[in-house]
Order: sequence, then C-alpha cells, then structure tokens
Amino acid sequence: MDNSNKKPLFFLVAAVPVTLWIGVILYYSVNLPWYDDFDPFPDFLHKWISSDSLPERLKLLFQPNNEHRMVVGKLATLVYYWVTGHLNFTFLHMAAALFTLGTLAVFWRAFKRSELIAWYFLPVPFLLFQLQYHLIFLWAICGWQHQPVVFFVVLSMFLLSGKRFTGALLAGVCATYAMSSGIFVWPAGVAVLLLRSQYKQLVAWVLVGAVAVGLYFYGMSAQGNESSFAFFVKNPHLSVLGFFTFLGGLFDFFPEKSIVVRSALPVVMAFMVMIWVVVWLWRQVTPWLARTFGLFKNGPAVVQSESAGNLNAFLLGIMSFLLVEALVIGLLRPRFGFFVMIVSNYKIYPALFLVVTYLSFVVSTQNQSLRKLALQGAAVIGLVIWSVSIYSYLPVISERRKYYTVNGYNQEHNGFGLGHVPYSEGARYVDNVMKHLVKAGVYKYPEEGNELGRQVNALTTAFPVERQVTVTHREKGIYVNDPEGAISLARSNGEYAFVRNGERLYFFKMEPHKYNGRNFFKQYDKGFDIEIPHSSLLPGTYDLGIVNVEGAALKGGVLGKVTIP
Repeated sequence: MDNSNKKPLFFLVAAVPVTLWIGVILYYSVNLPWYDDFDPFPDFLHKWISSDSLPERLKLLFQPNNEHRMVVGKLATLVYYWVTGHLNFTFLHMAAALFTLGTLAVFWRAFKRSELIAWYFLPVPFLLFQLQYHLIFLWAICGWQHQPVVFFVVLSMFLLSGKRFTGALLAGVCATYAMSSGIFVWPAGVAVLLLRSQYKQLVAWVLVGAVAVGLYFYGMSAQGNESSFAFFVKNPHLSVLGFFTFLGGLFDFFPEKSIVVRSALPVVMAFMVMIWVVVWLWRQVTPWLARTFGLFKNGPAVVQSESAGNLNAFLLGIMSFLLVEALVIGLLRPRFGFFVMIVSNYKIYPALFLVVTYLSFVVSTQNQSLRKLALQGAAVIGLVIWSVSIYSYLPVISERRKYYTVNGYNQEHNGFGLGHVPYSEGARYVDNVMKHLVKAGVYKYPEEGNELGRQVNALTTAFPVERQVTVTHREKGIYVNDPEGAISLARSNGEYAFVRNGERLYFFKMEPHKYNGRNFFKQYDKGFDIEIPHSSLLPGTYDLGIVNVEGAALKGGVLGKVTIP
C-alpha cells in the first residue's frame, strides 16, 4: 500500500510528542547538580583536573558510583570540559536526551523491515516521549544511566538481529558500562542467538559478555543486595506484584495517591499485556524446539520473510532484556519500599515494554482488521498516557525546577541545599567540591537564584494581612501556611519562604497543598505550606517572610521575627 503522499502528515503528527519533550527539557532544565550527581560529575571532574597521572585518571573513569560504573556519562562530562572548560548540567540533560532520540531512530529503522505503512508506527513516539520519567531526562545521573543503556541495548539487538555481530558486541559492551542494568543485554542476546541456532556466535557472545560483566563487578561491593534475598523469602508476593507493577508503570495515573491505589492499575494492565507476550514468546520458541528437539512439529508453520524474521528477533531481544530487568528489580528493590517499582526514573522501561508489545502484535498478526484494531487501540492508549503525563507531571516538573533554583542559592551561600542534610558530612563534602570548581572557573551557579536573593534582601515591607498566612512554631520546625497560593507552570513563577538576618539568607520552596477530593486525577489543591526545620538554621534571630515571584515582579513581605537558640 503506497502511503508516500501521507508521510509528511505522519511525520508532523509523530513529531508532536518529541518536540514537546525536547521543549520541556530546554525550558525546565537548570544548571545544577542534585544529590547523587556529585560523585560521577563534579567530584569526578575535580579529581580528574587535580590528577596528572594516566593510571589514576583511568581508575577515576571506571570507578563505581554506588552500584554502577558510569563510563559513558563521565566521558560526556570530559568531552564538554575539554571543549568549553566548564561543567554544565543543562548540557548533560540535553546530551543524554540524544540517546532516547537515537532509540526512536533505531526503532524506526527496525520497523521499516516490516513493510507496514508508517502510520502503524505512530503509537511509538507517544509512548516513548511522555513526561512520566522526568527524573531521567531532568536529573543528570539518571539521564546518563538509563537513556544510554536503553539506546545501546536497542542498538545491540538491532545489529544482532541483522547479523552484524561485531557491532552488536561493541554496543553490548557500551550498554554494560553505562550502568549495571546494561549487563542484561547479554542474556537478551543469548535468547536471540539461541532461538536462531547461531551457536558459534552464541559461544563468542557468552565469552565476551562474561569478560565484560566480570570486569564490571571486579572490586565492587554487594551494596547490601544480600538483604534483598532475605526480604524476598519473607515477602515473595511483593516481588511478584513488583514485577507487574514495574512493567505496567505507565498506567501510574495517580502519582499522589497511596501506593495501593497507584499500583493497582499498573498490575492489572501489565498482567493483561503479559498474556499476549507469553503467546508471542511461545511462538518464537516453538520453531527452535521443533528444529532442535523435534518437539511441536505439528504446530502451525510460521512462514516469514528474512526482514520480518529479523524484526521479530530484534523485538525478542529487547523483550528478553525487559523481562530480566523486571525480574531483578522485583527481587532487589521492594525492600526499599514498594513505591520504588513505579518511581519516575524507572518509567522508561515500561514505555519500552509497551512499545515492543505493540510492535510484536502488529508484526505477527496477518489479519488486517485485527491489525488496524491494534493500531487504533494502541494510538488511543498512547495518547491517553501522553496526555495524562502532561496533566499530572508537568506541575511536578515545574515545582521541582523552582525547588532546585532556590536550593542552588542555599548551596552557594549556606553550604547545603542540593540533596544533603544541612551541616552534615555529606553537605560539607559537596560544599568543598563545588567551591573548588567555582574558584577554578569550571562551574558557575545560575544567576536566577542570586537575583532572587538580591531582591529579597532589599525587601522591607510587611506581608499583606489579608492573605491570612499562618505561622505555627512546632517542636522541630516552623510551619508556614498560605491558603491562597496557586501553582504556575511558568518556570520563573513560584512561592518561597525566606529566613534572613544581617549575615545569612535561607530560602525554602513552599509546597502545594495535596488534593484529597474525589477527582483521582487532580493532585494539588489551592494553597502552599512548608515546615522549616530548626536544624537547617544556624542559631540567631531572623526575619521570616514569604515572596511570590510572578515573572519580573516580586510580591510579599516579612511575617515576623523568629529566634533559633
């Protein structure tokens, strides 16, 4: 069927989720590290610059960060530093995003093997480029772990299914050294090579994989994972539910509700999808069983072209990777709390799961009516997931950026703010690293926080009484409640509490009130509040106040005096 005259329209529609996704990154990204970012980026770069020993620098490059070796992310940091002399986290966000764009490109190349019209590909960008996994594309460490892993796994399976074995091996090694999940590329490749009876390549694949994985884990501690097995023995049901919750994560439509409510729909939807996945996997296995052991010879013969066989092998490899990933996550992570199964920085994997499931169906079925029905259903589901992700997660993304901005000011001027407990050993470590990079001219804090600080320091008016803001002194903190505040998606608009005296100014982002009504999709209600911990303030007497930022305008004032003994 010739659809060449309709292709421009297809590309225009398919570009909508991709363009919005890129726009969100550019608009909401802030040039600041957060929490786990410090080890693989600022601290790594500081140590690299301070060392002139090649062996020491190579050791830094392959040094574990928690349970991962982030060689790809560190190399990107070095390349940017060599070109510009700087460390920039917005660059890291955008550069990591290129890997997800690359993943889409590989899927498109693979899809063209099917000889289906382009419109059958339409659900893919809507499933892949939604906002649920914002903690990946707007958090540098997650961006440089998950996005390269997904890309290199997909690329490796594409090359392997196309019988470009050497390239597939190289991509597999790159996946391994992007983060620990990359090691699952090797069992995925085993599945592809085994079911295609490519035994010579299988032996080479296993040997290279064993060396790559062995070197990856050499000298690495168990990271407490042994306790996960003890937890599994006591709570096996959580691992089973976790497996389905992880794979159905894109149906997490109610992120501010209780974990039982949140996880119910992902479990049900993943279980339903897995019915087809099991059927499809069985269809991939039976020809090998018949060919190798003479089993199921009387089953229906599957006749397909070489290109269609390559596409099925490609999808089989990715699905094998995802199932192994889900099994391991379900085993190791429930001990941290069941919410981890649907945390934002895992949700690129359920997106991949739905993409592969959908493509496997439209490629496998020969019934045109059923195929068109699958396209319509997947398009509706993809559009719903994409739309809900905008409605539910864009406010979260906007508020998080504001949190980063004012805490960047706290980090620069008060020595804490970007993810570590105030005045702790971790906060001192971060403060020292950042001061070294700033002094060397390698890093510069965003000006937005400093401009807000200058405006607040000049503010002398009292806060308007009619706003009915209340201040409550509690045992461990100061609770401030503003019943009138409203969320804004504009990145510069926000509401902040401040505590200041002649020596210091602290910012605390006001948090929107949670919605507790009947609308399951609505997350936030009118109003903001915050509890300012006493432990985050040095002893002294301060002015306590609130400011509302609306574009270039700043409204607010001083609520009163507070004393920290």
